[in-house]
Order: sequence, then C-alpha cells, then structure tokens
Amino acid sequence: MKLINKLFTLALCLMITLLCSCSKEEDNVARAVLSSTSSLNFPAQKPTEKMITVYSDAEWFMEELPEWITVTPTTGSGTTEVTISVSENMRDGSIDNPRNATVVFRGRTLASRAEVKVTQEGDIYRDCKEYSVSDAVSLEDGTVVIVPNAYVSAVTSSGGMITDTDAANNIYIETSENIKVGDEVYIMGTKESDTYKLSSIICDNVTVLSENNEINYAQAVDITDKIDSFTSDKREYITLRGVLLNNVITIDGAVNSVSLIDVPEENDLSSLNGHYVIIKGYYAGTAAPTVRIVLESVVDDGVSEVIFFSEDFEWLKPWAENSGAGQTVENDGSGSAPQIYSAKNPEGQLASEALLARGYGLEQIPGNAIYLQDCYLKFGKTDYQAGLTLPSIDNIPENSKLKLSFDWAPMVGGTRKFDPVNIIVSITNGSDVTELEPIGHSFVDTVDKLEWLHAEIFIEGIEITKDTRISIKSDGWGDNKDTTGSSVYKRWFIDNIKLVQVR
Repeated sequence: MKLINKLFTLALCLMITLLCSCSKEEDNVARAVLSSTSSLNFPAQKPTEKMITVYSDAEWFMEELPEWITVTPTTGSGTTEVTISVSENMRDGSIDNPRNATVVFRGRTLASRAEVKVTQEGDIYRDCKEYSVSDAVSLEDGTVVIVPNAYVSAVTSSGGMITDTDAANNIYIETSENIKVGDEVYIMGTKESDTYKLSSIICDNVTVLSENNEINYAQAVDITDKIDSFTSDKREYITLRGVLLNNVITIDGAVNSVSLIDVPEENDLSSLNGHYVIIKGYYAGTAAPTVRIVLESVVDDGVSEVIFFSEDFEWLKPWAENSGAGQTVENDGSGSAPQIYSAKNPEGQLASEALLARGYGLEQIPGNAIYLQDCYLKFGKTDYQAGLTLPSIDNIPENSKLKLSFDWAPMVGGTRKFDPVNIIVSITNGSDVTELEPIGHSFVDTVDKLEWLHAEIFIEGIEITKDTRISIKSDGWGDNKDTTGSSVYKRWFIDNIKLVQVR
C-alpha cells in the first residue's frame, strides 16, 4: 500500500511539472500577430524577393508552405523583418498557370494569426479548354475561355455580338479590336455576366480568321406589342417598330421605350430622327422604363414627325459618372448636383465647355448657378436664377407651325416646399423679343412627391431662322433678397427638349 501511495505521489508531481512546463511554453506563444501587408504579387519569370514586417507580442510560427514559396525566418517575435520569395512559374520551358497560396504567421489561437496572400502571374490560357458559343453562354462566371471560331453578327462601340453557324446562341464580347459583321473570329477571354445577368466574354485577344461571311440570323421575335412585359435570360434576337429619336425608340401606347446601346459613331442614325423604323437586334436587358438592345439592322419605315431640334442630354453621361452627379427628380429632391464649371469628363473637359461647344448659351444671374445631373440639368440656387439658350436652329420653312416640348420640374427643399418657379420661353430675333405664356406647376407643399412635368408650347407666326435664339429661363429674373425683402427660390430642372413641325 505504501508503495502504491509513493507511486501515485510521484506521478502527480510529474504531471504538475509537465503542466507548468506547458504553461511556460504557451506564455511564449503570441496572442497577437500582425503583418505589414496582406498580399504580395510576383511575376512569372525572374521574381525578386520581397520584404515584409511581422509584429507580435511573443513568438510566432509558420504554417506549412507550398514548395514554390520560401519564407525566412520561419519564426520570430516582436518586430521581425521577413523575406518572402518564390520560384519561377515555369513548366516544360513555358510559363505555367497562375498560382496562389496563403502564408500564415501563427500565434496561440486562430484569432492570433496574420495571413499574406501570395499570387504569382502566369498564362491563364496554358491549359484552357476550347468552347463553342453555345457552351460558353452557360459557363460559370470567371471561367477562362477560348472560342476557336465564332461569327460577328452585330457591332457596338465597345465590342459586338457573336454567334455560332446555326445562330442558336449569342453572346456579347467586350473588345477594343476592330471587328465587322461577317468576321469569323478566334477569341480568348473570360466569361462573365453583366448587370442584367446576361452572358458576356471580356476579351484579351480577338483574331479575325476570315471576313465577309454570310451570317445565318435566326427568326427575330417581334416584341412591339409586348415591349412593356418582355424580358429574357438570354440575348435573344428580336425586332420591333417605333419612332426613333437620338437612338431611343418609342412605341405608341407603351410605357417602356427602347435604347439602342453603344451604337458606333459611323452608324449615325440622326437622319432617321422622327421616323418610324423597324429594327432588329439583340436583347441586352431591361432597366425600366428602358429596354436595351444591341442594334443589328434598321429600316426606315416613313416619317412620323419632322424634328428640327432634339436634346436628351444623354451625351453628358461621362461627365455625370465622373463627377458623381445624381438624379434629384427621380429621388424626390435628393441627389448630388456638381456645378457644370467643376464637373469634368475622364478627359478633363468641363461640362460647361462641352455645352458651349454644342452651341448652348448659359443664362444666369448674378453668377454661376447651373448644375449637372445624370443626365439632365439643374438651374438656380437661392437668390440666383438660371436658364438655357438653345443652339442655332436652321432649315425651318417659313410660316411653319411649331411645337416646343420639354420635361421639367421645380426643386423641392428639405422642408418639402416646392420652389414657386414659372418657366419662361422667349424667342429673340435681333431686338425683337417675344415671351410666351409662363409655364407653372401645381405641386402641393409637404404632400406631393417630386416628379417630371411635360410642357408643350405652340409657336405660330414667329419666324425662326439660324439667327433666332430660343431661351428657356425661370421667371423673376434678377430677383433676390435685396430687391424683394426675402430670399428668392427659383430652382428647376430640364430634360428632353424637342422642337417639331406641327402638321
């Protein structure tokens, strides 16, 4: 019995010693580990080593590494300079696929670790499979693809549509290469889905194999009567009839309109403005109230109305996107509105310069008060009024009866009060100025929601020549707190200006 007690006591002492030893060992392992970077990238060939710093409150250790990565040292504490290097990414004398791994500097727990993602460039097409257009459409996003032969069936300013010989499936390709309808092409790129969940290939390389091939188009689906309800999860070949204006097609009685997207400059359709057209193209998604189509062909189907001037300000999109301009009307009075004198496009041109270059007159008193929206204009601020003079309009026959129309809206403030603004259209011929009837609104303060209003003004008995100036401004021109005794609010928005002949 005494022997058993002695053995038990000895075992207990040994256990206590081991526990104390483990405790001391754990005390030396870091509770906090940080690194000076979370990612490193190396070229495939001739990679040079890179230095990072690892910070810890005690000792850290390395987790297992792939053989192509070397880390020195593999343990440390406090502030440690660590060198990370990789071997060349080659296989059989050629660059191999890209590769990546995570380097882990480990402390005591899962929370006490620093991770550095290491990537090395490579040839993404090294082991790439070849796909038909039909196969590529259904691939996972991010899949690297080679399409060895496809046919260009429509062209945009940033790419085009491709199809198989049987036109069973279509996919959009994004490329800067100069391609034409009828080209047979070899494509290398990555399959993605766009905002509308429609398949695209972002191309790294497009090679034209042959030209002037006949395209076997499928039977186009007519969506004229179902434009308000039509949708699809693929890029269907469709057709419709409507009235064209500035690459937008409207259909009588429909809520939705059609936008022809990214039409190349060489395919200028301005001569068909105001005409009925029959178009064929590829469905490119719906952003109500707009159905987007990649244009394949257009047929003139006769004049709907004679248009002398039209402006939808869609060309201001690069300025709006680059400056963060919002849509205040659509957002019930809320939205960013940079001045046109500060809003620039990606090339650095001011929106004010672009408007002047197009022949517009910028009317404002006592100073700058014209603002950019996405894609329309805002005028005025407290005690400042502003407006617009249209560019010179030519070739209007004498004694023409005209209709000037535009969409407009007053501003609504944070207190939900609508600005008491009227819109004045004036026509100037030399010293002769004719002011037309004011255009007002009936929004109810604190009750109504801000929305667009449509204005139409008929012009008859007034000569319009290239020297005539048509201005659209707010009323109370020049009024301010000093002249009226209280602050003056004449803020408003304009879009979709059009001057047509009335028959």
